[in-house]
Amino acid sequence: MSEKKIVIIGGGQASCQVATSLRQKKFTGDISILSSESYLPYQRPPLSKKYLSGELAAERLYLKPEKFYEEQNINIFLDSYVEEIDRKNSQLVFLKDKNHINFDYDNLVIATGTEPRLMPTDNSDMEGVHYLRSISDVEKIKSSLKDSKNMVIIGGGYIGLEVAAVSKTLGLNVTVIEMASRILERVTSPTISSFYNSFHESKGVNILTSTSVKGINGDKKVSSVETSSGTIDADIVIVGIGVLPCQSLAEDSGIAVDNGIIVNEFCKTSDDNIFSAGDCTLHPSAFYNKNIRLESVHNAIEQGKTVASSIIGEKIAYNQIPWFWSDQYDHKLQIVGLSGKHNQVIKRGNLEDKKFMLFYMLDDELIAVDAVNNSKEFLICRKLVANKVTIKPEMISDTETNLNDLIA
Repeated sequence: MSEKKIVIIGGGQASCQVATSLRQKKFTGDISILSSESYLPYQRPPLSKKYLSGELAAERLYLKPEKFYEEQNINIFLDSYVEEIDRKNSQLVFLKDKNHINFDYDNLVIATGTEPRLMPTDNSDMEGVHYLRSISDVEKIKSSLKDSKNMVIIGGGYIGLEVAAVSKTLGLNVTVIEMASRILERVTSPTISSFYNSFHESKGVNILTSTSVKGINGDKKVSSVETSSGTIDADIVIVGIGVLPCQSLAEDSGIAVDNGIIVNEFCKTSDDNIFSAGDCTLHPSAFYNKNIRLESVHNAIEQGKTVASSIIGEKIAYNQIPWFWSDQYDHKLQIVGLSGKHNQVIKRGNLEDKKFMLFYMLDDELIAVDAVNNSKEFLICRKLVANKVTIKPEMISDTETNLNDLIA
């Protein structure tokens, strides 16, 4: 085991977690991280919030300082783009300083994350049109913001709304365009969507739902966005219409994929020597009895731990309950579980107080909870959902009920 050579592809949360957990588990073999970016592995959630607003420096995004990798004898190769995985010879080829380098491995970990879904329109790559997925992306956005007055955001999901909050605070005129009938449609209920729609509009953000983008206008630089509701002036456009798993490297090498790199409960791919973790994986959920792909920090961290355990021979199956969060202005939305198949929604607290929770029930079983500005009770709800508790609706809606008492 101590002679094993582990190579990890990716520069995000899952990649860093695999390496960190291996050392915590006393693995003494060789560990190398190959990242196509110029930065040490970093956290991405602040990119659309505090990093965009200028409250955080790039170094504060780093998951670990450079000294950590040196002390833990973890090799970091930045600006290194992996071009090919040669499974037959347990080797990969990556590009570094315009040189092609062959690299051997005993176990390979693919933690490549996701990439933005691109706009299917002409001129979507002109000056002033941006996607937001990396530090470099945000640096370009910051540069564009200096000379911009009117921002159009295409997509009313987490990224779009978080950028809208920051940009409005910075003084821009902001319009959000959403093709669906409501914002946040993919991730939450109409009640939450309505609450956030009203809140953003109260701050002066213009939100257009059931609106499609017909084109992006401009010569060399964007000047407006053509929509089904008319033309909107724009000095800067942010596209946030979802992401796709970075699976081509695995797929080209013959590893099984299906809207994500397919892994088993131990995060092993269809190749016994190759594992995968993070947003790029499609993994089995014993809790939901189906395969799911999650885009969350929690999933990346826990799958990273699972991969490390699997590499050293520990059989610890991954079976986490998904949870997510989003910060918009001074409001925090936290979600645990996956709603959608619920047949009843119970409200706890008042929307007018801007502090409330929605409990999603399938018959009498709690399957998911959304919390707005209620982090304390949300921690309890994570346990309630994990335990699949059966609760009477009147107990949930009564704010005098201590949720701790409902934990079996």
